[in-house]
Amino acid sequence: MKSIASLIALFAFSVLPALAQSSPAPAPSTTPIASPSPAASPKPVSVDVHFTARDLAALLKATQDAQTSSNVTININSKEAWDMPVYDPIVHFAGVDASSGAATIWILKSPPKTKDAADSLLAALELACMATGFAGPQWKSIYDSLAAADAALPAGAPNPYVYRLTLTRRIQTIIDKYKTQH
Repeated sequence: MKSIASLIALFAFSVLPALAQSSPAPAPSTTPIASPSPAASPKPVSVDVHFTARDLAALLKATQDAQTSSNVTININSKEAWDMPVYDPIVHFAGVDASSGAATIWILKSPPKTKDAADSLLAALELACMATGFAGPQWKSIYDSLAAADAALPAGAPNPYVYRLTLTRRIQTIIDKYKTQH
C-alpha cells in the first residue's frame, strides 16, 4: 500500500496551487450532451452538474488536504495491469468501505510518469474526497447522484463509472484551461 503523499511525489504534479487558493469567477457548469447507450457507439457523455470555481477550488483543496488530514482515510493499493479496469487503466477509485468509511484507490504497480497518469490520480483523489464527504456536502451530494446514475446503467455496461469519470474529465478540462490562461 502506498501513501497519497508518495503518489503525489511520484507523479510530481502541481495542478492545484493558484486555482485552489484563488477565488475566481464561477466556472461553467456542465450540460447534457448524450446519455450512455449500450447499443450505440461510444458518444461523449456529460452530466448536468453545476458548480462554481470557488466550489472547484474547495474540491482541489480537499485533494491536497487529504494527504495529511486525519479526517479522511484513503487506502492506495497497487495492482497489476490485468487487475485494472479497462476504462480506468492507470488509477481507479474503487469505492468507500461502508463499515470503516475508508476510500480505496487502485494504482498500476508501475504507472507511467505522464500527464495522463497525473490526471488519473487527481480524478481518483477527487472522487475519494467527494464520496467520503471530505470535500463537503455539496460534492458528496454530486457524487451520490452521479453514482446513482452509474448504478442505473444496464448490467454489463462497458464503463460502470461513466458519469463520475465524465465529471472528473470536465474538472480536468477546467483546470487545464485555467493553467493555460495564467
